[in-house]
Amino acid sequence: MIKASDVLSYLRPEGGWVIWGDDFDSIRYDEGVVPVTKAEFDKGVKDYESWKTKNDAAKQLARQAILDRIGITAEEAALLLS
Repeated sequence: MIKASDVLSYLRPEGGWVIWGDDFDSIRYDEGVVPVTKAEFDKGVKDYESWKTKNDAAKQLARQAILDRIGITAEEAALLLS
């Protein structure tokens, strides 16, 4: 289930907003932040899953490129970071 805060993070990744619950009308913006319109928010809900899938895939490719460059596996990296 997509949360309103996830959609806002997608639409306004720089932050400057807070939301209570999952209600569009409860969004409050910091001074200088351009508010999301209801139409923009509704479109964001529709587009979020596709964006997240692409974003997650790009992150995975970047991780794998780093692992390949340093010549270790994901398991070995996890051991180093634990």
